[in-house]
Amino acid sequence: MARRSWHKSVDTRAEILDEAERQLQAAGYADMTIGSIAKALGMSPANIFKNFGNKAGLIDAVALRWVMELDAAIETTADIPSPSDRLRALAHLILKTHLARGETPARLAILIGLGSTPPPSALAFFQRLLERLEQLIGDGVAAGEFAPCDGAITASAVCDCLITILDPAAVVRGRTIFTVEEMTRKCDQLIDFVIRGLSLRA
Repeated sequence: MARRSWHKSVDTRAEILDEAERQLQAAGYADMTIGSIAKALGMSPANIFKNFGNKAGLIDAVALRWVMELDAAIETTADIPSPSDRLRALAHLILKTHLARGETPARLAILIGLGSTPPPSALAFFQRLLERLEQLIGDGVAAGEFAPCDGAITASAVCDCLITILDPAAVVRGRTIFTVEEMTRKCDQLIDFVIRGLSLRA
């Protein structure tokens, strides 16, 4: 394949990210290389290095694109008036997204790191999720739906309770045991449990 001239444009960057995602899906993290992407696109590896720095930078850029999609979807729950209803909607949205991505190992590999350190973009997403939960809990306390509590500590505890929903790897494992309908029902049961705990007053 003849090499093309390369221009640092949004279109070219997206093309590189698309090819990186395709190779992650087809071959996995270990076999996806800067060289293999450059070869597939008919460009010099130096062009990819210039735009992303290294393989880790490229992976982080792929992760950023994915988590921004999920982050934007979660943002649509922000206007739900009841904090309890907002929490339920948020949990179901994340579960639905992970289930939809269940056949795309590359996306899951990025989000969970596959035994390595997750990309900074993925870590930043989970930090924003914690902050959202802390705000949601604070809103619930102010509205009288939840008992007064330490928001940060409680948000972390809620994440722990909902780990089988929030962790894409756990969702994939669950999908091998349960149907989508069963997992959706379990999500509701977990949220019921969490809301009862948040509402409990000493």
